[in-house]
Amino acid sequence: MKFAGAQAGKFCAKPDAKIWACLLFGSDEGLVSDQAAALCRSFVKGDPDTEIIRLSDDEIRKDPALLFDGLEAVSLLGYNRIIRVQTSGDKIAKILLEAITLGETAPDRFAAKLVITAGTLAKRSKLRTQIETAKHAAALHFFDDETADVLALTRTRLAADKVEIEDEALALFAADLPGARGMANSEIEKLALFGLGLGRPITNTDIRALTTTEGDHGLHELVSATLSGDTRGALTTLDKLTTVGTSPISVLRALQREAMRMLMAHNLSASGGEVGMKLKPPVFKQAWPAFRARLSLWSPKRLARLIERIYAAEEAARTAGHLAAPVLRKLIADLTNVAAKAKS
Repeated sequence: MKFAGAQAGKFCAKPDAKIWACLLFGSDEGLVSDQAAALCRSFVKGDPDTEIIRLSDDEIRKDPALLFDGLEAVSLLGYNRIIRVQTSGDKIAKILLEAITLGETAPDRFAAKLVITAGTLAKRSKLRTQIETAKHAAALHFFDDETADVLALTRTRLAADKVEIEDEALALFAADLPGARGMANSEIEKLALFGLGLGRPITNTDIRALTTTEGDHGLHELVSATLSGDTRGALTTLDKLTTVGTSPISVLRALQREAMRMLMAHNLSASGGEVGMKLKPPVFKQAWPAFRARLSLWSPKRLARLIERIYAAEEAARTAGHLAAPVLRKLIADLTNVAAKAKS
């Protein structure tokens, strides 16, 4: 059997009673690990006395009996048992598939459940293809989190600790989260700890204080001043960032991200609605007037040329070494001049 995306997640929450073995895989190993833990809880219905035996590729390759003995042995105390195997691909596929085949021919042969986790697996992977066609085993393919997944994950985690958060604050927090589930979990845990006993919902101000460094704030000021045509403000902020060691490449990447966001805003404006909240990171109501003013100075064609210039400047900065700063300064001056002329 095979499931992918949301269907794979639903299976982990409520697995088919006929399934005794599962292969969970995907490019985000933190996400796969989270889902494997959820599947184990579902298999044993939260029994705290469940025995979980973890085996690695190397352990099974050196001694395959560890896998088969673990699967067949019955707990003397009647506890549930789960064998969890972390594999790097088809390294021990032959051994694992031998167990799957035995489970197919005699579904009641093994006393324990088998949960296999892996990273990305090709469609032709032996392990993946055979389990996908099995009747008593399931292959679960997970895709990287999207914004909606991160929002739901954060809400659930905070609700567990009875921590409240405003909708806009949640959207701001989720927009800045890293894509990898493991790192996202770490940031959500920090937010939950911050909100414990706070006595009020977490706000935008709290999120900015928790996630924004002085350098981040400076980059935001520089990008805003540059694209608004404020030459003096942009160059003054650039000098401050240079003094604290911000690299020219970081500045160029910040400009590139904002240019891409503005281009997306132009594309979305045709469909109407609240464009700001559809962007990533979102533009909230209080920040929309200033963003819209900058947007009016940069047409889609002008933004496309801007992005080309940023790419060229980044390439020049990489080869210029210690002379990268003048390259960046000239670009900032040129861009503020373009925006200033668009105002007049």
